[in-house]
Amino acid sequence: MGKPATTAKPETPEAAKKRKQRAGRPIYMVWRRVIDEATGELRLGLCADSSIDQFLCREREYRAGDVVRCEIKKARNIKFHRLVHALGRMVAEQVDAFQGLDAHTTIKKLQLDAGVCCTYEAFDIPDLGRVMRLIPESIAFDYMTEERFKEFWRGICQHLIATYWPGLTEEAIENMTGLMPGEREQ
Repeated sequence: MGKPATTAKPETPEAAKKRKQRAGRPIYMVWRRVIDEATGELRLGLCADSSIDQFLCREREYRAGDVVRCEIKKARNIKFHRLVHALGRMVAEQVDAFQGLDAHTTIKKLQLDAGVCCTYEAFDIPDLGRVMRLIPESIAFDYMTEERFKEFWRGICQHLIATYWPGLTEEAIENMTGLMPGEREQ
């Protein structure tokens, strides 16, 4: 006799939207020396770099032995990227206007509020005319140069100083993120 059939809980529209957004996110991998189970040979293999990347692999149902198509790019300075997201977590915890937001959403809101590393998009709307919309650039490694990323950091910090934390400096904000000196960009 087989196992009884189980009914899966229907996915909410919000959960489906989040899953779809994550499906488009890149998974960061790290090269590791691994033993190939099939041949016993020592080889280089790509392994998920963090718990978030492991989660994305599980969510996409990748399994050992799956053949996948990859575009491999070497990541830029991940330390600076972590610093920005640590700032996003800190701002979400300490600034009322960002309460309840995750680090990424906080950073995007700061980026828009500061108008740093954004582009304008024009729309022609009947009976209203031309409407301009500010679009934040992606800060992902593949899309933004290191120099532009530094411009982004300075702009976010200057906005925080002018709007929420007068009297602080960019260096003080960096120190507040709680990252150890070895985790920061040198």
